[in-house]
Amino acid sequence: MNVGRKILVGLAWLFVLAVAIQFLLAGLGVLGGQSMELHRQWGFVVLHLVPILMLIAAIVGRMGRSVIAPTVGLIVLVFLQPLFADAQLDPRWLRGLHVLNALFIFFLGHHLAQRATRTVRAT
Repeated sequence: MNVGRKILVGLAWLFVLAVAIQFLLAGLGVLGGQSMELHRQWGFVVLHLVPILMLIAAIVGRMGRSVIAPTVGLIVLVFLQPLFADAQLDPRWLRGLHVLNALFIFFLGHHLAQRATRTVRAT
């Protein structure tokens, strides 16, 4: 069994969990009267690092285009995410894309986790 593939599976499911935690932190910041700083820090540290590690694991595990291409897409979405939350973004309605992009990030991360798991189980 290829270690890179196993690592990818673990990282992909970790990413899905990390996004769920990010939604919780956003809710605490917006609805719970807490600071948004933890939400920002979690996003910059965890949600930016894990997809890069996923890409490395996918390449090492020779997962092919069907996994590597969406992983690159995930990295792009994650790195665009803070731009949508920028207070200077104009027109202001574009800031609403922050939440919509977060859903895309979650679903793509979940899709990658399922695909990687199926690939590892099939081999």
